[in-house]
Amino acid sequence: MIVALIAGHQEDDKFPGRNTFPMLGRPMMVYPILAAQHAKEVDRVFLTTDAPAIERVAAGMGVTTLSRSPEVQGASVRLAEVAVDAAAQAVKAIGEEPEAVVLLLCNAPTVTAGLIDHGIEILRRDPSLDGVMSVSPHNEFHPSYALRMGDGGRLRPYAQDQEATRKQDDAYFPDALLWVVRPHVLNADRARRLSQWIVDCDAHRVFPLVHEGYGDVDYVWQVPAVEEWLRRHGFSPHSTPYGARAAGAPVTHIPARRPEGRRALITTVPFGEVDRRPLDLLEAAGVDYVINPIGRRLRPEELAEMIVDVDVLIAGTEPITAAVLERANRLRLISRVGIGLDSVDLQAARARDILVSYTPDAPAPAVAEMTLGMILSLLRSLAQADRGMRDGVWHRFLGRRLAELTVGVIGVGRVGKGLIRHLQGFAPGILANDLSPDHGFGAAHHVQWVEKETIYKEADIITLHLPLTPLTRNLVTKRELDMMKPDALFINTSRGGMVDEHELAQALKQGRLAGAALDVFGQEPYSGELVTIENCLLTCHMGSMARDCRVQMELQATEEAVRFFKGEPLRLLVPNDEYEMRAT
Repeated sequence: MIVALIAGHQEDDKFPGRNTFPMLGRPMMVYPILAAQHAKEVDRVFLTTDAPAIERVAAGMGVTTLSRSPEVQGASVRLAEVAVDAAAQAVKAIGEEPEAVVLLLCNAPTVTAGLIDHGIEILRRDPSLDGVMSVSPHNEFHPSYALRMGDGGRLRPYAQDQEATRKQDDAYFPDALLWVVRPHVLNADRARRLSQWIVDCDAHRVFPLVHEGYGDVDYVWQVPAVEEWLRRHGFSPHSTPYGARAAGAPVTHIPARRPEGRRALITTVPFGEVDRRPLDLLEAAGVDYVINPIGRRLRPEELAEMIVDVDVLIAGTEPITAAVLERANRLRLISRVGIGLDSVDLQAARARDILVSYTPDAPAPAVAEMTLGMILSLLRSLAQADRGMRDGVWHRFLGRRLAELTVGVIGVGRVGKGLIRHLQGFAPGILANDLSPDHGFGAAHHVQWVEKETIYKEADIITLHLPLTPLTRNLVTKRELDMMKPDALFINTSRGGMVDEHELAQALKQGRLAGAALDVFGQEPYSGELVTIENCLLTCHMGSMARDCRVQMELQATEEAVRFFKGEPLRLLVPNDEYEMRAT
């Protein structure tokens, strides 16, 4: 029997969370798992880690996590010690000593199934070998680690070989991407000196596997190069070279789930990182949960695959369409982390008796404050000055004061009211528009209620704070932009899809508008023509990403999910008028 051990640790000062960092749409650690699972010669695949996030990704792929001994937990533990401990745990799990052990790193996405099989074949062909080890011709290590190929192709220390030095033989460096070793190499007696095994090749019989690709990923700046390597070898955001598992190949053990009716899928990311109380709530309630293993906003087809056996969806902004809900045979609650409901097909959910809740109050303060920050930045050209300074340009921009201007607020709900409260200290004129004007609030905050056209024509700053509905989609087009003053500023921190982004770009380029700031876009991530316009401030849908607001959003959505599982009344259900609004 051949056992594969995949080792990973999440915390790292150089690159925190690197093993679960999305690469071509998948967590980095998915790639070595795929390689081990699709290697023809590997019979069992195990993970060794003390990081829950890594364990969750592996569990979603059917990989069992071995329990680490207390003495090999923590960031300071060496890989050699982890390998020895994991090998002992694997022997207990399978009930026998394996023929060989394959050791992989979670942050080594360029090891392939073929490379693993090749290493096992070499080891089997030569009984005198202790192991096979991947090496790299790239000089990324200290010269003391340099190796050369000696008699029979086996590795020898380079520095100790004067003949090799004189001939300037090629040097190779152990990259720790892949070990294929016999069990005696990983026994407890060798734990203290195992790390020396990779360079002390005079005492052992080690054969090299020359790996021409990139090594393990230790820094964020290495990611683009490794992604390019993956693309050249057939990986993409939609597929991998492995495809479906080969017929007859061994299947790893999938941990048993809790009984039906207690399973949640969390699609919004990050989740539980600022404050893990939401996860503690789920665990205390006995809920079996999975956090988005891809690490980015899911596409409909990806969500459809994940949602099949889920009872509650703790959702982000991914499209929850009628087609997705058709796959959700067990789904009974969508608990939305945030306020926007444009991503949820409410009518399709109601037709399938799926409840929908949201957290409308939690993100409002953060969005209101960020909108004010955008206004001040545009008025004083702060982003442009910063970019100029970094390019060596010393240019002082002549700006405007908020107190001298009129702000037009379209949509005076939670966020709009929060912004108006913040504006009181600056004392600008305030024009406002809402389908249901709150006249008491308006009187208390010196608000003049007007039609939207009046705001477009008269306001110096126009800011949107509306939900995306059939009524607000394409709200601001060329017609509305042409009504605005040439020195006006336009801001949208609510939802993409309300603004014709191409026409906004044209207005800015032609000087028909002085500036704009957008946090939301019709297609996200956004990479359109607005990125080329100097007087357009762009941020990546981060209005609600303040620590306290993010924690409250996650807590409130999770508390609603727990109430559902406990059979308690829900407190944050979407009101009926939201359904009616989207039915028009």
